[in-house]
Amino acid sequence: MRHTPAASPPCPEDPVMPTDDAAPVDLPPLNGEPLALEFLNTVFPLRGALRDGLNTPGKLAWWLRSCRPKFTTPLQDAVLDRIDPADVRCFVTLRDTARRLVEAYVNRQRPDPVDVAQLNRVASAGQQWPCLVWEAGGPPTAHELRTAPPVTAAQIEIAHAVIALLGGNTAIDPRRCTAPGCVFFFDHARFRRSWCSTGCGNRARAARHYARHHPGRDTAPCSNDPRPAPR
Repeated sequence: MRHTPAASPPCPEDPVMPTDDAAPVDLPPLNGEPLALEFLNTVFPLRGALRDGLNTPGKLAWWLRSCRPKFTTPLQDAVLDRIDPADVRCFVTLRDTARRLVEAYVNRQRPDPVDVAQLNRVASAGQQWPCLVWEAGGPPTAHELRTAPPVTAAQIEIAHAVIALLGGNTAIDPRRCTAPGCVFFFDHARFRRSWCSTGCGNRARAARHYARHHPGRDTAPCSNDPRPAPR
């Protein structure tokens, strides 16, 4: 059963864009969504075309590093620096599988059984268990131990998050942004609206205004590109 928060927090600003000059180009915006949805949103529009924010080792390492606080898996820089094309293929396959499943969920459609099996396969890889650490003079703490290496454990954690999302084991209510040109998912339980950001809300209102004043015409061109066009 899903739970509705007592009150909705203020609307967030537009997605946070990368500012590190040394970062790879064409990076996805960080929308501040829960892990599962932030992962889905690594497919994003930029200047009229969809881009993949995970399709190189550098991009994947950047995203994992930027989203490190969302993981319980320790993701040290030395580990992320060793990400290779095989890791990229695994994360992209998981992301595309999860997007199709969440898309089916929000559209009330039946999922492809192959996608369900693929998500479950990733979720079942490796083992993890809690470990109590209680050093002399300090308080007891709990740590998660895993048999899978950190990058694989991150995939498993994402798969678990997607399963919890679709199985109703969280308060997250996934929705697809309704603004023209947007492909992002967002948590509707936090913000009772139809858009993923204030910028998309403005674009949606502009599109409705255009449709009212230009009946019979196609919707005005509207892009959800999170970055300004080049000068």
